[in-house]
Parts: sequence; structure tokens; C-alpha cells
Amino acid sequence: MILKIIGSLLLCVNTFNSFSQDWLPKHQNNKVTFRLLDCGYNGAKLEQSSVIGAGSDKWKVKQEVLRKKGSNAVTYRFTFKAKKAMKDAGVAVAFDVYDWSSDNFVMIPAVVYNGNRQRIVNREYATGLDKTDYFRKDLALTSNPIPQLSPEFGAKSQLEVNISNTSTPLMAYLDRKKKKGVFLFTDQGITWKNELKDHALIIEESPNRSIATFVVSAPGVRSRKPEFIGFSDSPDRGIAVAEGDELEIRVTRMEFQAENVTNLYGRFMQERKLHFREAAPRNLMPMSEVLSRMAENIDERYYAKDGVGFYCPENADWMSYGWVGGLINTYPMLALGDMMHFSRVSNTFNFALSQGRGASGYYYDVLGADGEVIYRDGAKLNPGIGLTRKNADVLFWMVKQFMLLKKQGKSSLIAEKWENSIRQLADAFVKTWQEEGTWGNYLAIESGKIAAYNTTGGAMAVGGLALAASYFQNDHYMAVAKEAAKKYYGEFALVGFTSGACGDILQNADSETAIALTTSLMTLFEQTGDHIYLEQTKNLANYTASWTVSFPYQLPENTALAKLGANLTGAVWASTQNKHGAPGFCTQSGDVLFKLFRETGVKLYADLIRDVIHAHAEGIQPNGKITERLTYCDADSRGSRGDGGKTGWNETNGALMALEIPGLYVRKDKGTAYVFDHIVVKEIKRTNQGLSLSLYNPTTYDANVSLLIEDAAQAAKPLGENAFLDWNKKIKIKAGTTVSVVL
Repeated sequence: MILKIIGSLLLCVNTFNSFSQDWLPKHQNNKVTFRLLDCGYNGAKLEQSSVIGAGSDKWKVKQEVLRKKGSNAVTYRFTFKAKKAMKDAGVAVAFDVYDWSSDNFVMIPAVVYNGNRQRIVNREYATGLDKTDYFRKDLALTSNPIPQLSPEFGAKSQLEVNISNTSTPLMAYLDRKKKKGVFLFTDQGITWKNELKDHALIIEESPNRSIATFVVSAPGVRSRKPEFIGFSDSPDRGIAVAEGDELEIRVTRMEFQAENVTNLYGRFMQERKLHFREAAPRNLMPMSEVLSRMAENIDERYYAKDGVGFYCPENADWMSYGWVGGLINTYPMLALGDMMHFSRVSNTFNFALSQGRGASGYYYDVLGADGEVIYRDGAKLNPGIGLTRKNADVLFWMVKQFMLLKKQGKSSLIAEKWENSIRQLADAFVKTWQEEGTWGNYLAIESGKIAAYNTTGGAMAVGGLALAASYFQNDHYMAVAKEAAKKYYGEFALVGFTSGACGDILQNADSETAIALTTSLMTLFEQTGDHIYLEQTKNLANYTASWTVSFPYQLPENTALAKLGANLTGAVWASTQNKHGAPGFCTQSGDVLFKLFRETGVKLYADLIRDVIHAHAEGIQPNGKITERLTYCDADSRGSRGDGGKTGWNETNGALMALEIPGLYVRKDKGTAYVFDHIVVKEIKRTNQGLSLSLYNPTTYDANVSLLIEDAAQAAKPLGENAFLDWNKKIKIKAGTTVSVVL
């Protein structure tokens, strides 16, 4: 094991200085929009790159320029035709930026945020920070080795990824001084010898940071390959071309006014799908069938032995609080409404809330079936600390479940000891905030002090305190929720990302804090009616979209997902360290995106959560199980669905989506219907009797479709929590049949 760790660290160190040669312009000319490059490789290393001029003896280039009327986008299509046979060859297009600054925000969706200019350390998977990094307020955000632009002035600053490393084929930057945003969209890659080879996306800065170049290369050749952690030797190579062979690169460049990062994300939300051929989501499994299967899986996780009973969120006989489903997977079971499931949930609450808690009121990360705290992952090295996000999840979801029980008419079944435990947890968050002004990444569970600072890891506590303020009638909870929201939102708006949700990585940017803060801000809006929180929710949702696959990536045909014809649009990437897509958000339904659509009328938010819902079904296996791997990234489980395995948090978020998002949303006053479920609206029209809909179920499963039907007055009211209990209208559609409904 020691040799394995040393080998891993050496691999990171050895590959860290193995960049290709410069992609920067040899001769500076700020009047040139782009350079067309002939590339020669030695293995995975760029050995030479030279500008292709009119007299080139290697390539003839045909250039097409398309300017769309009424748009500031310019699409360039370059066709490179080989004039002779060449080995280890390639081509590239480089867009150079002069008067550059390392203060500029640089983003490649799901892999690079703010240039990834973070402190880098070498740590094994799920070991957390080094002991010397805890309790340091001045600690810079810290990550394992990832593609990054160097935070060190004068040092080599170059990052290389390919399209399989991204959720959208895009390089973007915000010029803070000029208040200008630029997008460079491209395609997945080139078809070569019946194989699709991804483009590489390369960004490099000059040592004095006055010049930056943004490169799209074909084929994509990275000098080192980003892995789940760190880097490995790159398998990428140049190609052998014959005279007459052609390579094509298409790039759409957009330049627009952008005052700040939120403006950039707002434009990204509008453009993220417009530059690719979109494939319609596949209708595979109705949401009612998903709920049934996922609930069955969760029930299989119920532990009952020696007088102890509780829902296990993971593949082990323990309670893992929050994060991957602990005291969250109880929510859909409680929603089923029957007494058998209430009994099991009640046992879970009794088991989890009565023990595993420190003197501060916070819970330890994991509790064994014997009632003893288990120290796993990073906690093995630092047994006194726990992940902030876990306690934040518990606060939010437990209050929400109390509210659910009341709405179900079961107030008398809510045990006073449960409420007291969650009140103590809310008080712990308040006390830490009063003393420290933040909640950090990790907490010392006994003292309540922050053990690791400077992340957005407590984002879910904002929503938790907002709900607790209403449930416990405590204005102080709301005051702290507002203070925390202001701080977290301000930090996001400045640096352009959120971090600190995941216990298995360090402090990388991640999608889990993104959806958590988005949800918390919507909760504040619904609880207070203050529209500033609605605007902030939109901005965070636009950022969250950057973690979600926007195009139908074409996998190698021999992979399992390719053989199934999977459309991975809507898969959600985890973090800049864990380079994989997954079925849904960890661990939420993403109903905030539906709420945004309902509040704003902006269809893009509905499209986003519809894609996520459909991608989740792509991950469900024939045996009804689901794993967290739904990815095309060549760093992790490429094209594999993990057949045979099962992951608790994907069971939970699937059940949550099926519950908290209506299958069909109808606006009576507008005569419109939006489908989230795996069905098709074949026709919608007004009649003397009302609104007539023809609904088709193309799947092989019977569907029981939930409907939310509203007019303008009803839609003007916040949806709030547990709204699905009010969706009384259900429509049954047999597999492969069409039904007509009059509303």
C-alpha cells in the first residue's frame, strides 16, 4: 500500500512538468484574429507547431465564415487538406488574446473554473487534507493535481483537456478590465478512419501573463491525461495522413458585454445548446416506474437486526448522515404515506438522531449499527472532524420531513425528541456562524469550531435555517440564513464557482454546492418573498448548468452505453477532481429548476431539469439498480453504466425527482403543457369543455403521470415545500398507448 501511494505521488510529480512546447505566438500581432497551425508530435508531445501560410507545402486550407444576422457570433469552418503524406501530424486553430491578465476568469465547463488557480497538493483518494492544513483561516483553496493555469507568476501556465473532459465543448473567459465575455464553442472532434477523435482544448499564458492563447486541435493530443486524481501518461497521438486527406475544425466565437461572472453564466445558459445538433431525450421509463423501482431499492437497504432498524444510505450497515442519502432517503419513503414506511422512517429517526452527536449539536459523519461512531475516509486520519455539508443536509431534510408529516395530517406522530435534536443542530449552526462568520468545509464535531475554512460547503444550511425559522418560529434562524446567503453568494459572484461539498475530494469546484446554494436561495425567496433571492437563484442555476451535459457526446461504439444508444445529455458532472458524469444531482431532485421555470417562465430551466430526469433513466439497469457512473470521460469508467452495482444516492435522487417534479405542467390560461415525464403530448387544444390533451406513452412500462395544473393567479404563489401532495390529478397511460384528457 505504501509503495502504491509513493508511486501515485511520483506519477503526479513526474507528469506535472511534462507539458508540450509553447502554443503561444512566436511573433506578436494583435490584429490577427486566429492562427492556423501545422502540428507535429513525438508521441504525446507537441514537437513543433508552425503557422500555415499561403505557401505551405503541407496543408491547403479552405476557410468559411458565417455571421448570423442579428447575432454577434461568428462561426469559422476550416478544412485542412493534406498536400502530402505525413506521420504524427495534426492541425490546430489558436485564438490569441493580447493585453491579457491572470485576473481574468477562465472556464471550461465541468473541468476548469477561474483557471483552477488553486493550491495543489498530492493526496490519496478520500483522505482529506493534511493535519497541518486544519484550523488555518489563511489556507488557500486546495486541490489534488488538476489541469490548471498556474497561480504562480512567471511559471509555466498551460492546461490541456479534450472534449471528453467537458460537459460542453467550450472555452470561455471574462476580461474583467474590459468587461467583456468571449465564448469559443467547437464540436466533439473529427471523424478519422471511422473513429471519432476528440478535439483538445488548450489554454496557455505567457510568463508575464500579458498574452493568452486558446487552442482547438485536431486530433486532440494532450501531453498528459487528466485522471480521477492527478495525471497519467497520455494515450493521445498525432495521425498519419495521406495526400488529399482532410481535417475539419469548426469554432464559433462570441464576444459580448459582461460586467461580471454572473453575466457570463447568464449568456452561457442561453447559448449552451445552440451550437450543436441536439438529440431529443429518449423516453425510457416513466417517472412513476422510476419511483416504484427506486423505493424498492431503498427498502432493500433497510437494516433490521438485534432490535435496531434504520435505512442505510450506502452499501454498508451504517448510517452516513446527509450527503449521499442519510436522513434524505427517508423522505420518499415517508411520502409514500403508509404506516409501514412511517414505522421504518420513525425507527431511522430514533436511531440516527439519538446518538452520533457531539457536544456542539453537530453529528459525526458515520454511525455504525452498534451505535458507535465510525471514522472512515479522511476521518481516519482526523477522527474529531466531520464534513459540514453532511450536517447541513440533515438540517434541511429533517425540517422538510417534519413539514411533510404535518401536511400529511400526522403532526401527532412527530416525536418531540426529534424536534429537539434538530433544534440543537440549528442552534449549532447559529453558534458557529456567530463565532466564525462562516461554516467552512469541515467542523470539529465536539467544539463546533471550523476545522477547514474557505469553501461553500455549508450552502445547504442556508435553506435548512430558512425552513427551521418557519417551522420553529425562530426569527434568529432566518437572520443567520440571510447573512450566510449574502456571504456565499458574494463569494460565488466574485470567483465564479462554489466548492466544499464532497467528502471524497479536497476543495475543488463541484456541482453539489452549486445545486445546494441554488436550492437554498430559492428557499429563502419562497420564505421571504424577497425577489433579490430569486435573481440570485437564477444566477446560481446558470452556473449549475455548466456542470450538466448539454450535447449528445458520441461514445466509442464498443462501449456499453454506446451499444445501448444512450443519450448522456443531462448527466451531471461531480467535480473538477472526480471527472465523471452521474444520473442526477447529489443528493437532490433539482426541483429548484422547475420552480425557476414556474416563477420566471424561462423554458431553459425546464429543459435543464427535463434533461437531468431523462439522463437518470439512462442509468437504470435491467435489474432495476442504478450506479453513479453515467460518463463519457476518458478519466473514469468511460461508457460504462456499472452494470450489476448499485448506488444509494442515485436511488434517492431518482425517487425525489419522480416525487417533487410534476410529470406534466399545464398552464390553463396559456393553453400550454410542458412534459418532464417520459411521455409525449401529441396534441393540445382548447374546446368548449376545456383544455384537451392527447398524451402518448412510448415506453414499455405503464405510466401514472402526475399533473400540476395552474392558472396565472395560482402560478403567482410560491410553490414551497412538499407541493407534490397537492398534485391530486394523475393520468394512467398504458405502455405504447395514447389517451385523451380534458382538463
